[in-house]
Amino acid sequence: MGYALFAQRKLVLDGELNNAQLQQTQRSNEQYALATQTLSLQQQLTSMNASQSGELSALYEDLASASGTEARDKINSEIKSREEAYQQEIDSINRSIYEVSVKENAIEMEVKRLDTMVTALQKQLEAVEQAEGAAVDRATPKFGGVG
Repeated sequence: MGYALFAQRKLVLDGELNNAQLQQTQRSNEQYALATQTLSLQQQLTSMNASQSGELSALYEDLASASGTEARDKINSEIKSREEAYQQEIDSINRSIYEVSVKENAIEMEVKRLDTMVTALQKQLEAVEQAEGAAVDRATPKFGGVG
């Protein structure tokens, strides 16, 4: 392989390697953003559970102290309505967590693929550089037993 071909191959491999490393960085940033989003959703869920617990406890206390069927029916209706609303919100947050998790898994697989690609490109580049070095050594004239 001539020197120009070595240089051209190194240039191509460098470009591919830089591109793969850039993609790795981008995917890692996406992973971080998704992990942050998951944490935020989990915190929303925890906060909602605490809020729900407090509000429902207050309604149950009202129910215990209510006198008359009409008042009890009204409070029971409010409890049922709030429980259904909370369950819908919880389901929505859980769906969002699942969707983010699916995205995280896909990106993780992409990062692993990119890791493999970067390693392979680094090995190819190293092999080209070694071959170029060997070609230079063979092409260098030897004088008087030196070299």
